[in-house]
Amino acid sequence: MVFFSIIIPLYNKKDYIKRCMESVLNQSYNKFEIIIVNDGSTDGGDAVAQEFINENIVFHTQPNQGVSVARNKGVSLAKYNHVVFIDADDTWDRNFLLELEKLIKEFPNAGIYGINHRYHYANGKVIHKEYNSLFNGNSTGVFNDYFKIFAEYGKSPFSNSGCCYPKNVFENIGGYKKGVKTTEDSDLWCRIALFNDIAFYIHPLVTYYLETPNNTRSIIEFKDFQVSRTLQERLNEKRIPKQYINSVKKLIAFQQVSLIKRALLTGNRNFALKKILDNRVLTNSPITALKLMALVLVPHRLLIGARNLMNN
Repeated sequence: MVFFSIIIPLYNKKDYIKRCMESVLNQSYNKFEIIIVNDGSTDGGDAVAQEFINENIVFHTQPNQGVSVARNKGVSLAKYNHVVFIDADDTWDRNFLLELEKLIKEFPNAGIYGINHRYHYANGKVIHKEYNSLFNGNSTGVFNDYFKIFAEYGKSPFSNSGCCYPKNVFENIGGYKKGVKTTEDSDLWCRIALFNDIAFYIHPLVTYYLETPNNTRSIIEFKDFQVSRTLQERLNEKRIPKQYINSVKKLIAFQQVSLIKRALLTGNRNFALKKILDNRVLTNSPITALKLMALVLVPHRLLIGARNLMNN
């Protein structure tokens, strides 16, 4: 039987933590413990979370050190062999853990078990990616090349609130990198995917809420995303398995494009232009590079308006 240690990092999510906790406690599969890591909340969300405390819920408080440290701390406190994360502003469908348990039994040697998710926008719009063609009509399977899927679909098929790890795999890979503000999750997934199978369930059982406070989508740092830096270092050191080299290069280019788009949407045109001229983008995504070059000339307010229109 599979037992789960569910880890919830909490930082200033007072308005959402109750919704999250209720979705976890309402699971049809109930072999789990919950570990809430309060990462120095100041909005009273910790008090809301403590209202749920019982013998199966661990509540740990620490000074604010960032979500990566909070997640790693949760794993260190876990007593079961499978750790699964959910962010305090996201929710699970009732059968999320049930399908996760089935996935683990079907693919017992995987390094990550992921489940598809839906995006919930602030305006109420809900969308999700379809993955019906991935496994020849089956609902579950193992990716032949996770990096190729990530690059071609323009996103990882699972989110941070929709994946589970064997505890020893998570710890052996070093967990989340401390101090990383963006793509800390993609960085972890890619490090694991280099040498482990990734099992996936194609139907969405996770709701990922966008445009909530402390969301990282508006953060812009004037350097490559962590996942790009990690993969580039591995390429330079010739530590990428041969069968993944081309896919990894395409994923790095995709991550560069994502960084450029974020720079444009936050008004950082000079940085965006510099990254467009990066040889990795020009070589692997030349048409996209030309389109991005044109966007540099578009007034910032129009770019924001276009993005909002796409979400309506």
